Amino acid sequence: MSKCPYCKGDFHLEDFFEVVTKETKKGKIRADFRDFKGESYSVRGYGVKMWACPGCGSILGFSEVAYAT
Repeated sequence: MSKCPYCKGDFHLEDFFEVVTKETKKGKIRADFRDFKGESYSVRGYGVKMWACPGCGSILGFSEVAYAT
């Protein structure tokens, strides 16, 4: 489990992404992660996501992808 280095609060993927749960035909529960809940920017043609703690709001980091969002 991940913890914020500032407030020591726990966080999970569900805190950062929209989650859709479905039941398959075989009866298993499946979770699909959809849209990013945080802030997204386009910098020099790269899509940048800002990851912030859901508890205290401190910035945890940034990530880039090769296409604009």
